[in-house]
Amino acid sequence: MAKSTFRFTPLTHALVALFTLPAATNTLANSTEIEAVTVTATSPVPGSPNQTPVPELQTQSNSETGTALRQIPGVDAIRMGGHGVDLSIRGQSLSQLNILLDGAKIEGGCPNRMDPPTAYAELSSYDSITVIKGVGTLTQAAGGTGGTVLFERAVPTYHPEKPLSGIIQLGGSDNGLQHDLNARVQAVGEKGFIVLQGSEKQADNYQDGNGDEVRSSYDSWQGHVDLGWTPSANHLLKLSYEQSVIEDALFQGAGMDSPESDGRTTRLQYRGKNLTDGLDALELDVYHSEVDHLMDNYSLRPLNPNAMKMLNQTEVSTDGLKLKLRSNLGNTALEYGLQSEIIQKVADLKNGQNKIVWQMWPEVKTQTNSVFAEATTQLNTTQKWIYGLRYDRFTAKADSADQSSETGNPPPAQVYQSVYGVTQTDNQANKLSALLRYEQQLNDHTEFFAGISRAYRFADATELYIIKGSSWTGNPGLKPEAHNQVDVGLAQSFRDFSWQASAYYDRVDDYILSYLQGSNQRYENVDAELYGIELNAEYQLLPNLKTGFNSHLAYGSNRTDNRFLANMTPLSGQWFTQYQKGETQAGARLNFARAHNNVDTNQNEVDTAGWATLDLYSQFGLHKQATLLLGIDNVFDKAYQNALNRVDPLSGNLYKLNEPGRTAWAKVKVTF
Repeated sequence: MAKSTFRFTPLTHALVALFTLPAATNTLANSTEIEAVTVTATSPVPGSPNQTPVPELQTQSNSETGTALRQIPGVDAIRMGGHGVDLSIRGQSLSQLNILLDGAKIEGGCPNRMDPPTAYAELSSYDSITVIKGVGTLTQAAGGTGGTVLFERAVPTYHPEKPLSGIIQLGGSDNGLQHDLNARVQAVGEKGFIVLQGSEKQADNYQDGNGDEVRSSYDSWQGHVDLGWTPSANHLLKLSYEQSVIEDALFQGAGMDSPESDGRTTRLQYRGKNLTDGLDALELDVYHSEVDHLMDNYSLRPLNPNAMKMLNQTEVSTDGLKLKLRSNLGNTALEYGLQSEIIQKVADLKNGQNKIVWQMWPEVKTQTNSVFAEATTQLNTTQKWIYGLRYDRFTAKADSADQSSETGNPPPAQVYQSVYGVTQTDNQANKLSALLRYEQQLNDHTEFFAGISRAYRFADATELYIIKGSSWTGNPGLKPEAHNQVDVGLAQSFRDFSWQASAYYDRVDDYILSYLQGSNQRYENVDAELYGIELNAEYQLLPNLKTGFNSHLAYGSNRTDNRFLANMTPLSGQWFTQYQKGETQAGARLNFARAHNNVDTNQNEVDTAGWATLDLYSQFGLHKQATLLLGIDNVFDKAYQNALNRVDPLSGNLYKLNEPGRTAWAKVKVTF
């Protein structure tokens, strides 16, 4: 298809006019009166959690959660289609990241990760996203050696004069996302609240910068309800239910598509504070989530003439409980508690006669029981220590590993033995993780930190037990990854300028390597190392105008085989300039990545060219309760690929997808 040309529609005329409006308005204001505004640039401690309000992530056309989170410094993602873009932090992904959705976990139903946890996290239903890079705490969950992402919902505030409030937002674009409708309404009283929220999206295939169509369409809807009881300012009890459904999702980066994925989560939360003299706070989270997932190679695409009809049907459930308490002991704040998580996965690969060819997850059950304690000791006004321990007991088993398939294929246990020589399918480990971190304010402008940790990441159901004959075979004998990580960082903040830099080194014993043996997917433990840098800066040019950049780099090496690790992020980042005055905002964002040549050829990984794209975005108030957002992504229609790519274990094919080309978008937001 020929390269697309830019069409000046009424929407794009409005966009161009809008981007010149703030500058003209500012010039007129300067000719009359200059507002006296004092701006002080601030910078958090380097390496501390990065909390981003959701509205800051809505300055682009694509509201798909994984895509939008790429705007957060240090976060990258792997694209397979238009939905379920899979996160990567510090060169780690998949189950090396902990993803918590309002305190709960949901495990995807696709062995090929068409539906990572973020696929069931509708961005508009949350208030903020917190990213903890590396091992910043031991209190969230087991693992999380690459980082933790917290999707957070705020507790509604009671206003006697306004007990009922809400928000409605409608958006769309000319490339991919047809429409995106979301709404939330909340009724808040002195003793409780109810929140109702829902969203609906429809996306077509998008065009890349060459004008070629990328199979990426999907339909989705989602909704949740929160019922809260607040008998006093010190107590909160919340019951919530949520459902997310993705239908007819096309994946150019896979050999199958997904007619339907259905995720449901039920949560019960209690938050208490100022409870007794010895107990300052208590948090209790209990949750249950379920996922039903279908994928096949024929209902949403033409069947390859040389292929048979294949359908994969999965059922997944996750049950969790976490109790965390907080006590203040002099100048030390102590958080401690216990946690339990049970994940059950069943996946059946069926042929055109609806017969099970392989039990891809042969009734897999993994369970992690944990206790943890973490303390923060304030030595004085400028120095503090953070230190903690976490003990995890992990067990895994595959209950139907000894059963043959309906078509006569051998039982999974027999295949594990023939491929790896493993005769024991049960897997268990008991591990103690530790964290030590020091923070100091060196002077009025400068903060420093240094941290060291040893943390474990246990193999997941796919790495242990996936089975598609000998072409894609899990390894029940895998050991947990042991990450020995060192972090250091420095930050400075002045009146108009702030910056922060951090570096990390992670020496990994028993790193779980996914690799190809011929065209067959395998898993084994190797020794590895990961290291990288992160650098951010921001400068307030004028009271209403700021500029800044963020960048990050991840490098990985397989020390056992002296090879590069796959899917490391080259030097990447953003440079932005933004004008803000009241409700009026206009910004430009330059996204960039250097060429990536440190590839793992044993995983069929290929080099990626460097690239840069320009986004323009803006918003202004139509009314005191209505806001219009407009923008253009990839203004110059650049054809480019993200360096993170993937091998489809079902076929052994390497997929690298072009990202969307130029996209004009608009959103209207109304509050009441």
